[in-house]
Amino acid sequence: MSFNTKKSFISLYALLITLAISLSALHTLRTLTIKQDITLMLYFQKQSLLYAKTLHDIALQCYKQYASKDCKKDSIQFDPHFYGEYIFHNATIKEGKSQADKKVQVLDIVIYSQTLLSTHPLRYAKRYILE
Repeated sequence: MSFNTKKSFISLYALLITLAISLSALHTLRTLTIKQDITLMLYFQKQSLLYAKTLHDIALQCYKQYASKDCKKDSIQFDPHFYGEYIFHNATIKEGKSQADKKVQVLDIVIYSQTLLSTHPLRYAKRYILE
């Protein structure tokens, strides 16, 4: 009978060791997934800032060289995962303590990206008020 008891305890120890290894492996995979998400967001943030600056320069150059109607709206595919567009429009803002209306030209820039880790699209938007 003592022989069966030893086999039972060996099986129990093997089960506990297997469970511990499985839980540590799952924890490691979860940690790596979180790090991938953080890395992806940092990459998206930096790349979007660069693409927004590029699109801002393109929009202003087009606006200076050609009529405003020709360059009112445009878009560009930077690479297979990043897409950007801009639009010029007029806006009225309140200025100073007098709250006088002032007409300004506004440039809106939007950068879109489809992530490789999920189906959720990422979006970066920036607004410039031009005098």
